[in-house]
Amino acid sequence: MADMHWFRWHHGTVTDPKLGLIAKKAGVSMAQVIAIWVHLLEAASTSEDRGNPGVPDFESMDFYLEVEEGVAQRVYGLMQDKALIAKDTGRLVAWERRQPKREREDEGGAERKRRQRERETGSSTNGGEASRSRRGLPIAASTAEGENETERTTSDATASAEREARISTKVAAVCKAIRAKGVTDVTPSDPKLRELVEAGVGVEIFEGAAEVCVKASPPKGMAYLLGIVKRLVREAEEIGASPDFSDVAWDQTRSGIDAKACALGLTAWDEAAFSVGQGESYLAFTARVKRAAEKAAETECA
Repeated sequence: MADMHWFRWHHGTVTDPKLGLIAKKAGVSMAQVIAIWVHLLEAASTSEDRGNPGVPDFESMDFYLEVEEGVAQRVYGLMQDKALIAKDTGRLVAWERRQPKREREDEGGAERKRRQRERETGSSTNGGEASRSRRGLPIAASTAEGENETERTTSDATASAEREARISTKVAAVCKAIRAKGVTDVTPSDPKLRELVEAGVGVEIFEGAAEVCVKASPPKGMAYLLGIVKRLVREAEEIGASPDFSDVAWDQTRSGIDAKACALGLTAWDEAAFSVGQGESYLAFTARVKRAAEKAAETECA
């Protein structure tokens, strides 16, 4: 693994027309293309041959990024067509130009080095504070306990950003599960959806509500689904219980599949092994559990 633990991210990436065109040709969202590109950048940064992400494990990428099967490979091929990735070597074409090894090789490196020296030598002196003030930067103010207010503010901001990232990941998982059940008018930015996810409502509850919507005549959409979930949560709070869809088939939710595997004495799905390309996918695991359940049922009937 390379000895550097970071790489540069350049302004304009999220509006890069090349990535937008790739998204259009691949039939996916710009957000999915950017997620795949970031995955490749991280792989290239941590590679021994820095700048070359190696041969991607597309199945694992699809799983990690929660995109439909085949999306990562399709986007990767289009990135090669657009000369973002070298077809012969798999190397990210602009890596050396956009990721210089030394600070002074690019414009502004000297300024960053000067700021770094100030931090390392304790720029809390009057001279350091004056310098930061001239550049419009906040001057650190120490509390009675010696804690730096700027550092505390930064820590709070980091914690808030991490929490938001966790919520966004959960919302994305819920949206994917709802779409898989057949309710397609779902958007991650829906404030009511985010509120329910933040409240701790699990993906199984949304899946169950989605099934109710799909089975309705005529089928219902996202607004109806959110109404179901909110009612379940409200009723559960009134009796001090957790919302549940006890009538949902065991093979329709992950929790049900995992519980059935445990009841049948099967080893739980090894997510860690799958993540490094050494184990079965969850779809294969589910199929195996179903076969075992069918066999157990046949044995009981015999």
